Amino acid sequence: MKITYALIIAACFSLSAHAANVSVDFVKKEQYKDIHAGGTQSQPRFEEKLFKTLEKSFAKNAEKLPGDLSLKISVLDIDLAGAVAHGLGMGQDIRQISDKDFPRVLFYMILENKDGEIVFQGRQNLKEKRLRHGDFRMKGSQSDFFMETGLITKWFDTVLVPAVAKL
Repeated sequence: MKITYALIIAACFSLSAHAANVSVDFVKKEQYKDIHAGGTQSQPRFEEKLFKTLEKSFAKNAEKLPGDLSLKISVLDIDLAGAVAHGLGMGQDIRQISDKDFPRVLFYMILENKDGEIVFQGRQNLKEKRLRHGDFRMKGSQSDFFMETGLITKWFDTVLVPAVAKL
């Protein structure tokens, strides 16, 4: 039994060791279209949570890439799902999400091989107007930035990972 646990732990470490190296930079954050916290928490705390969540999403998805690659992400703009409605929650501003609202994440990416040569690069404007609001209502309200991290996962799964597989 102990050997089984040791093998599982070793497998987890070996998987993370083979993930691509990722760096995420948030460029000119003060100019982002919509990262307003509303009145439920302080703006600096909200932004810190948003940026950490997106960094973790990029890093987690980069585990799907070969370990000899390096991915550099420069986030240029974020438009969170929903809009801040003023004075709804006990007089506080609260972000509401409806079926008409969708997120957008704009970034520039550079993917390099182990020799530092650029394999792919380009501006990515992720948005999904037909997002699964039912999924959000069931699962998303329990996790931070569910719809935005979903965009990143979808981009990795449908664009980047298949492109890398063709190399």
